[in-house]
Amino acid sequence: MKLKHMSKPSIFFAVFTVLYLILVLANLGEENAAFRWIFLAAVAGIAIALQLRTALMKFNLETFFKFLHFVLAVIYMWAVLFGKWAKRGDPDEGVLSSDGGTGFGIIAVALGAGLLVLAIMRIMGRSKVLPGLGVAQLTVILGVCAWMNILAFIVGWLATFEAGTGWGPVVAYFPASLIPQIGLITLAATEPGQVKALSAGTERSYSIVAVLAGLGVAFFPFLTYVSAGSISLTALEGKTGDAASGPRLGYILLIFGVVTAVAAFMRMRPKGLAEPGPNALLGHAVLTVGLVAFLIPLATLISIIRHSANISAGIGVWLGLLAGLVLVVLAVAELRNRGAVAV
Repeated sequence: MKLKHMSKPSIFFAVFTVLYLILVLANLGEENAAFRWIFLAAVAGIAIALQLRTALMKFNLETFFKFLHFVLAVIYMWAVLFGKWAKRGDPDEGVLSSDGGTGFGIIAVALGAGLLVLAIMRIMGRSKVLPGLGVAQLTVILGVCAWMNILAFIVGWLATFEAGTGWGPVVAYFPASLIPQIGLITLAATEPGQVKALSAGTERSYSIVAVLAGLGVAFFPFLTYVSAGSISLTALEGKTGDAASGPRLGYILLIFGVVTAVAAFMRMRPKGLAEPGPNALLGHAVLTVGLVAFLIPLATLISIIRHSANISAGIGVWLGLLAGLVLVVLAVAELRNRGAVAV
């Protein structure tokens, strides 16, 4: 087959397969060699499948974004699974190590699997996943969660223990930040669907709960997140001289919580609040914030449980989990009641 007859995505994966084969051969003696061979076979299969698929379809801008989503999801998953997450001497720690990715790594793998499934569904031409949640909406939601999870690990958990950042989360950060934009482009190019309007009383009730939960998300980072003996750290404290360093991931929750509370408060006005865009409702935005607010404390809690040091979770972690869960339940209920369109 001539090179000009190959599609650009299949060329990319073919080149990636050759380069990764060189890497596998150069590291035959390592313990995770079997996983690398499995990943190599999967990438080679992707290159073949893409060539067969694109040979049967016309390559246009829509198709380009489908495969771009897939390529970015694969790069993200590869960096998450095989990258070093923390530099703590020799050897560096990986995604599931209690001194490496730990809870944030587990969340990253779960989100990466979800993004890969969404990419495959997009290529297959499917859109609806759940009532009110389609591939495009979930691409934005899970993409933002993956992005914030990596950021929280780098500026929060890792900084607490003064370890260097491995190349895994650094590489994964960039596709994680780009994938949500693909979903936004798809939503912006889609015709708005018919969505039910909530009654004034129901909308006010949702808004009041969202204000309280948003304020909770913004307030909880000021409470104790991590404690070790007589030392208690909030999620907003940074390193000062020789003092202990706090997680510092609370700034993410503080910003998200304040924005959610303000937006929910504005929604209680007589004219309400404008929706973010076609088929991207306020409920989708609340669901995104809720998942981020839930997953970051969850990753912290898992990390604390798995860590060998004598540390424990403070009240901020548990209240952060609760506030995020309230926002998630609230958003799902609203999307179902309004009959949101799944794109």
